[in-house]
This record gives sequence, structure tokens and C-alpha cells, in this order.
Amino acid sequence: MKSTAKKFAQSILFQHLVFWAVLIFSVFLLFFGLGGFSMSLFSTIRIISIFITIFYIAVAVYINLFFLIPRFLKKKKYISFALLQILNIILFFLLNFFTSVLLEYKISVINYKWLLIEFIYEFVLISLFISITSFLKFLREWIDFQKDSIIFKETQRQKLEAELKLLRGQINPHFLFNTLNNLYALSLDKSDKTPNMILHLSDLMRYMLYECRDNTVLIENELNFIKNYLELEKVRIGEKGKIEMKIIGSAGSQQVSPLLFIPFIENAFKHGVNKQLENAFIKIQFDFEKHGWLKFTIENTKDNIEKAVDKTYSGIGIENVKKRLSLLYPNKSTLTITDNQNIFRVELIIEL
Repeated sequence: MKSTAKKFAQSILFQHLVFWAVLIFSVFLLFFGLGGFSMSLFSTIRIISIFITIFYIAVAVYINLFFLIPRFLKKKKYISFALLQILNIILFFLLNFFTSVLLEYKISVINYKWLLIEFIYEFVLISLFISITSFLKFLREWIDFQKDSIIFKETQRQKLEAELKLLRGQINPHFLFNTLNNLYALSLDKSDKTPNMILHLSDLMRYMLYECRDNTVLIENELNFIKNYLELEKVRIGEKGKIEMKIIGSAGSQQVSPLLFIPFIENAFKHGVNKQLENAFIKIQFDFEKHGWLKFTIENTKDNIEKAVDKTYSGIGIENVKKRLSLLYPNKSTLTITDNQNIFRVELIIEL
């Protein structure tokens, strides 16, 4: 019952009923208030005259709301709107004069002083109704726009969260698959480093399972995660290459989307450190010197017979990052991938 009443109160029909009720009450109050609410004023002709005036006021208001505002004011045709609005009001007065005033009085006995007063009051009345109804129309449209905007933003937020969960869900299995392969290789060699590697893997999994549930994490935690991953990889590759990670400035309490950089680092190890490469290296840098910005760069050696960057380096991980960047940092991130003959470089700048 309450829901039905609420829907009716918000309906266009209800608004029109309120408009007519207020209009009728205001006009009767005006006309009979001017005459001191004398019972002699309540004649049939007078009542008919008042309802004719009410009708003309309503016509003028509806012309303004449904023709002048949408066709001229909203299209920024201000001069045309003003001229037609004046014409609208003049038309109201002319029609009201010939069909209402002359209905009650003979030309020879018209009290022109009374007519002037009535003219002024009617002008004030029509102006008030046009102004108030115009304001209410714009207010309602603004409220509807805000509601639609909120609904749209909520829909977009839910869509974004769903897409991010899907993309993040793709990262975890992909990352875990690579790491377990590394662990499996060490176990085959019965390496003494296996237990230490398992500990690092445990820390990595704890981070991914419990700290990456939100859309953003502290950058400091993300950096610790990357350090653990690097330690794990150093155990695997041994003396094959040189691994460096440099942090410039301080991240403070700033946050970033979790697991955003690991696909680039994974690819660097996949393509930048192998038996065929001499003096192989991977250089990682996080720069926080510019407040509110993060600049991530990673460089690695590569085999000069590698295929084009779009084919070699466009696996699940990097394509995933590109999608996440478009969702999380639209117009706030720049990703540059440079593929030289022997060096592969990624630069990612994010406005946090």
C-alpha cells in the first residue's frame, strides 16, 4: 500500500493534480480576496469567469513547459524564448480580457481602476506560475538526472568490480602455475633451496589470498610481495643473470591495484634470463619522487631473434594488465613498451 502511494505521489498525474489544485485555489483566493470575500461576488458569471482565467493560465503554463522550454530555452535560443514568452503572456491577457472581463461587465460601465488592479494581479499571478513551474520542471529533471547518474555509476561500479575479479582471478592461477613449475624443477634437482623457496611461496600465496581482496592495497605491501617473488626467482635462476630492484622516494600511505606489476616481471624472467643470453639482467625501478604519481620501469635483456613484441610479449599477463589499467586508471596511466634489438623495456606511469 505504501509503495503504491509513493509511486502515485511521484507520478506525472499526481503532479498535474497538485498544479491544478494550487492554481484553482490561488486564483479564487486572488479574485475574492480583492473583493474582501464578499458573498455578493459569488455569482454564476463570476465563477465562470474565474474558471476561464484558470484555463488560460494553465494553457500559458503548459505552452511554456512543453513548447517554449524544450524548443527554445534548452537549445539556447534565448532571444526567441524571451520574445515568445512575452507573446505567450500577452496572448493570455488578450484572451482573458475578451472572454472573461467582458463577460462580466459592459464596456460602458467598466471600472478601469479596478481593471488595472486586476491586470497587475493577473500579471503577477501568471508570472509566478510560469516561473515556479519552470523551476519545478528543471528541479525534477535535475533530480531525475541525479538518480539516473547514481544508478549508472552503481551499475558501472558493479560491472567494474565483476571485471576486476575476473581479471584478478586469471592472475592467481597463471602466477601460481609458473611458480609451481619453478618449485617442481628445484625438487627434481633435490636442491637445498627448496624449503626456502616454499616459504617464499607461502608468503606470496598469503598475500594473494588475504590481502588482494580489495581493489587497492598499500604500495608498501605490493613492493614486499615483489621482493619475495624476486627472492624466489633468484633461487631458481642461480647465476644466469643479475637482478636489481631500486626504489626512489617513498610510497607513504599511497595505494595501488594489487598484482599490477607482476605480469611484466614474470615476462622479464621468462624472456630475459636464459642459457643463450650472456650478461643477462633484469632492472626494476619504482619512482615515487613526483607526489601522487608512480613510475614503474623494467628492463631486461632479450634474445635478438625474439619475434615482434606484440606477439612475444602479449600473453595473458600483459593483456590482463592493459585491461585492468583501462578499468582502474582511465586517462590516468601511460604504458610504453619499447622493443630494441637486445633490450626490452616497459614503462608504466600511474596517477594514484
